[in-house]
Amino acid sequence: MSDSVYVFDTNIISSLRPGKNPGLFRRLQQNKDQTLCLCEPVIFEVERGYEHRQAHQQLAHFRAHLVPLFAVVPVQLADWRVAAKLWGDARRHGRQVSDVDVLLAAMTLRLNGILITDDGDFAYLPLVRMENWLVDDNDS
Repeated sequence: MSDSVYVFDTNIISSLRPGKNPGLFRRLQQNKDQTLCLCEPVIFEVERGYEHRQAHQQLAHFRAHLVPLFAVVPVQLADWRVAAKLWGDARRHGRQVSDVDVLLAAMTLRLNGILITDDGDFAYLPLVRMENWLVDDNDS
């Protein structure tokens, strides 16, 4: 098996709740020997949601039990520059893509990774390789 780098989008991380999506947890376990990445912008999106809802127990669980499953990847200046190009290209083609999504796409490209997402917006960023572990998991 070749080494793969998997970069996780916020919608997948948000699906990692106790008792929900056991197939997703199995998929993580099956790929534990691969590089599983959690980018800082995704941490921001997850934590801002918990902060907004004042979901302190869920935030503590995320920090203590989910974040350690991943290699945390910091943003680099080059990521912002690639993200700006991706955003501009998408806008010229009439597509609106969020800043965090283009930043995550840029980071995925830098890591030569595969973006694990359930978000159709990335379809407009054709350079990014993607998998959807929520629908690709046939035995969940």
